[in-house]
Amino acid sequence: MNLVFQAEGLSVGEGAFLMACCNHTDAKGYVIAHMQQIADEAHMSLRSARDQRAKLEKRRLLKAGERFSPKNGAQLANLFRVNLDLLASMKRARTDYGPSLVEELTFNEAPEENPSSDPPAKSAAPPSPPPADLAPPPADLAPPPADLAGAGGAKSAPLLLPSSSPSSPAGVPTATVVTPAPEPQGGEREAAAPEVSGADVVVDAYVRALGRPLVNGSRERLRSQAVQLLAAGYPLAWLAARAAEMPANGWLDLVKHAEASRVPLPGQAGPAGADGAGGATPEQVAALRAQVMKGAMM
Repeated sequence: MNLVFQAEGLSVGEGAFLMACCNHTDAKGYVIAHMQQIADEAHMSLRSARDQRAKLEKRRLLKAGERFSPKNGAQLANLFRVNLDLLASMKRARTDYGPSLVEELTFNEAPEENPSSDPPAKSAAPPSPPPADLAPPPADLAPPPADLAGAGGAKSAPLLLPSSSPSSPAGVPTATVVTPAPEPQGGEREAAAPEVSGADVVVDAYVRALGRPLVNGSRERLRSQAVQLLAAGYPLAWLAARAAEMPANGWLDLVKHAEASRVPLPGQAGPAGADGAGGATPEQVAALRAQVMKGAMM
């Protein structure tokens, strides 16, 4: 095959046909192969392979003979012989193709460089340092003398802070007026105070009787029960008194306790309880609500 590479005067088709033959040749140039096999390995049609074979036989570079089976006369693989001596005599003269560089070639797509971007300068000048001192402010921004300040009771001028402005000259800071925020009025303070619902009053009565704070889950469950009972029409003072009875008895369900309580609701006749009262008084509920609001504001 190396002789085919170095041979001069071969056409592309002749070289491809000889390369396919030399792929199976022995030391003397004999080849046993089917014609279709040679055509496939030479990447050509069978007709083209026969044309190239005829050209090579005419140039005495190839000799071919068909073989048949002596038993049944079937055609066997053809017998070829490549004229190795003549092929070696066609060796191309040594040619200097110039220097060759060895570079790494990869099959990964390299990132494309942006042709519009200029390469950075090798000797870029360092950035100039900022000015050491700023120019002094103009005279109209200087503070007034002490003797020109107003007498007692006059309000001080608003504070002026330096700020950069596109319209101001370079190096001269402009002044930004900073006005103090107005203090909230008494009505606004009262409006900001959280509103205490009746359910919070009931929960706080339970917490005060318990003597320790509740975790979020227990507090929300008790508050949800209080909301349900208040929506059902139970008086707030009566319900707060029932909630205060629960910790001492180990009760956890306000709904069950309120429904099973024998203490009459206000305005209903019934047997008096052990304490002889039907629940907390309105004054006690008002005081309890005030304590809840105070705790929410802290």
